[in-house]
Amino acid sequence: MNTAYYDVVVLGSRLGGLVTGALLAKNGFRVLVLGQDDVGPTYKVGGLTLPRGPFDFVPGHSPVVRRTLNELALLQQVRRRMIAHPVAFQVCLPKQRFDFALEPEVLEREIEREFPEVKRPIEDIHRAIRRASEALDKMTENDLVWPPEGFFERREFQRAAAGLPVSTRANENWDPLSELAEEHPFRHVVQAPARFSTGLDPSQLAGLGIAQPYASWMKGSMKIDGGYAWLRRQITERLETYSGEFRPKERADRVLLRRGSVTGVRLASTGETLGCSFVVANCDLARLLRIVPDRSPFEDVFEQIGEPQPRWFRFTLNLVLDAAGIPEGMAHDVFYVRDLERARSSETMLHIERHEPDENGHALLSVQTLIPRRSVEDVPGFLETVRERVLASVGELVPFLGDHLLYVDSPHDGREAQDIRNRASIAPDEPWSRGPASMEAVYGYPVRGMLGVCAMPSRTPIDRLYLCNEQVVPGLGLEGSLLAAASVARLVAKHDKRKEWMRRGLWTKSDV
Repeated sequence: MNTAYYDVVVLGSRLGGLVTGALLAKNGFRVLVLGQDDVGPTYKVGGLTLPRGPFDFVPGHSPVVRRTLNELALLQQVRRRMIAHPVAFQVCLPKQRFDFALEPEVLEREIEREFPEVKRPIEDIHRAIRRASEALDKMTENDLVWPPEGFFERREFQRAAAGLPVSTRANENWDPLSELAEEHPFRHVVQAPARFSTGLDPSQLAGLGIAQPYASWMKGSMKIDGGYAWLRRQITERLETYSGEFRPKERADRVLLRRGSVTGVRLASTGETLGCSFVVANCDLARLLRIVPDRSPFEDVFEQIGEPQPRWFRFTLNLVLDAAGIPEGMAHDVFYVRDLERARSSETMLHIERHEPDENGHALLSVQTLIPRRSVEDVPGFLETVRERVLASVGELVPFLGDHLLYVDSPHDGREAQDIRNRASIAPDEPWSRGPASMEAVYGYPVRGMLGVCAMPSRTPIDRLYLCNEQVVPGLGLEGSLLAAASVARLVAKHDKRKEWMRRGLWTKSDV
């Protein structure tokens, strides 16, 4: 017997799930969001609060992001907390350093300084990428379902995509870097941001999967004062303001079905059953399959488009050091390609996010790299050595790092934090939130969908069960997560006819 009833239960509290829940709660649905083992954007160790990875609100210029924030009455708050930097990002190669300046004249001089022999092709590449991004922005202004299913949704999607340089089925027919030689180092300048900003296996990046993330970085990384933790907290507050409910420590261990349709969920901690009309899965598909009674309904989907397979894991190393140890001229976001021939190796391509010094004069470098799944699972002790290898790579970029280093820690390798000055180890505050299981997986997809950036469908084979995670539009990263969130919220609203009178004017466009 159900002890409570909700219109919608969201499984997972990553950004896409919280946005879906907040949008539906604002428009009359009774919503419950379960944490579903989400460890959150930060963690604590030895009195320090550290991020689980770099966070850049790079799609903040996208129409769907502005529209979503405006719908939740958050746009002005986010704008007030934006921090502008003259250099959007910096790419450090073995023999070159390229600063992508936001001022056109400064950027032109930078291209002339580092890549004079290909200045014209680079300018052509930038123009082509900007045109593609502008066309995609116009497309996201429409009320489309991402990815589309059925005749009418596909027809609307194809009409909206008419201005793009790619087909609606694949993007192998457009290479934004075709004017450059295969081994030219500027390719890494364009590809590195996409590698860390999307949810696609880097070997599958092509077309829009490269162009749109790079175009977002070209417009300037939108740093938010307070980062991901602040943004997540604000959306959670909006959810609760609209009478939604958030239980971060709870998870469902079973999705309840009757005659192929969702009827509720069962809580793992108490065995309590909650009735609901819709379930929105904000967790990975593999985790969802473990809590549905039978995975056989999904077999037809996997036969057509394949099942996502983890290829990489995101590994973060946090370094706290004296601010005097930060090199002059180091941008707030640095992509370091240490070895052009081995750019996919875990310690040879890094994303380094530099935080501003605190009141004690201590600065934080949050370093992220992708490590191969095979190495983690097949090589004994591999994960235990990643910390030292990444630290050595950062040391090549930051001179005298060892002289200024105070603390070193990773939430992912299962080791304790290191107090360098005192040569001591620090036990973590919440050991259950650390270790290999806390790493975010990056998936490969046997068949990519629309525009080469979509993957799994939002609608699952189970009626009233929707997928709203990073696997739906993985090629667009955070922008794709918010596109999926808006799409699922719209699908749920259209499906539920009983509350139509409460949602008059839902999803109307706002001037933002």
